Amino acid sequence: MKDYKVKHIARQAGLTLIELTVVLLILIGLAGLMLPYVGGFVDKTHGSANSDSLVEVSKAIQRYDVQFMGQPSNYDALVDSTGALYNHMMGTAYLTTVQVQPQALYSVGIRSLLPMNQDAVDKTFDAVDTTVAPISIANTMMPAVTLAALNVDAGCTGMGCITSDADLAKILGRPAGTINTTTNDYLAFGVGQGSGMVGKTISEAPVHFAKTGAMSAANKYNRILAIYQVPKANTCIAANGQGFDTYWDPDTANAGAGATSVAIANEGDCTTAASVADAEFYDSVGGAGTGVTIGATTWSGNMQGKAKFLTTVMPMMRLEGLGGALSNHYSNVDG
Repeated sequence: MKDYKVKHIARQAGLTLIELTVVLLILIGLAGLMLPYVGGFVDKTHGSANSDSLVEVSKAIQRYDVQFMGQPSNYDALVDSTGALYNHMMGTAYLTTVQVQPQALYSVGIRSLLPMNQDAVDKTFDAVDTTVAPISIANTMMPAVTLAALNVDAGCTGMGCITSDADLAKILGRPAGTINTTTNDYLAFGVGQGSGMVGKTISEAPVHFAKTGAMSAANKYNRILAIYQVPKANTCIAANGQGFDTYWDPDTANAGAGATSVAIANEGDCTTAASVADAEFYDSVGGAGTGVTIGATTWSGNMQGKAKFLTTVMPMMRLEGLGGALSNHYSNVDG
């Protein structure tokens, strides 16, 4: 009798096959309901990480400048040893190549850049070509070096096109009217693991997260880009360091026509701009002055002006700055 009670109790404590099946079906149904939310959570996490990485790298570059009195060397050049653009970027419309006088970078501490490996197996972590020497940046005007720069093309219609200086200013998070691709080049460098600031002002070079596997770090270049403004040679540079090729003369007496735009063609024009009362930067979009006065000027002559760090961006299918990354993050949160 005693044994019977024990067996009876044990049999009652278990679950029948039907009961187990019902429980499993309920769990599978709950998992199916949760999957869309898990995917959304991953998108939100990636968006937040991308925004944080942009800020972290930008601050690391600024800290490096303060601590070491210059900009870090050994960025990923985004061009190979022959000067060709790296062919594993997510987007191509927003990049081009330009000729830069080495001293423009040398003067701010950048002494070398790492060439890209077009045959890299992993397009991000093996992106640098270690079989050739780094691209040397010497304290000379010539010969010029071929480097990657942001491309503004009013006639471009494809994915990732930047069609105006105003559009580029928005991407870079700069005030309207401060970006001028006529007088400046905007160089783009990848912040890879070989960068001179890794281990000094930042522990690791971060990657940004793509939304699809085809654009993952193994398949496309997923590093953060550092953007540097470099005044072009033969540029008139204002007191605030901004290069310009046209100014607005509000006091001109052109046969009583009033204010007009004046083009800068040579050193004499540059000197004249400094002497014009209340001369302002010219708004090429609005066709008038920007309200910002030029003040004293310097003619760069045959010497290209010093590079200046501006900001960091992500090279997605479209170029994306901090504003775009935050917008995508909050749209995911709201969704």
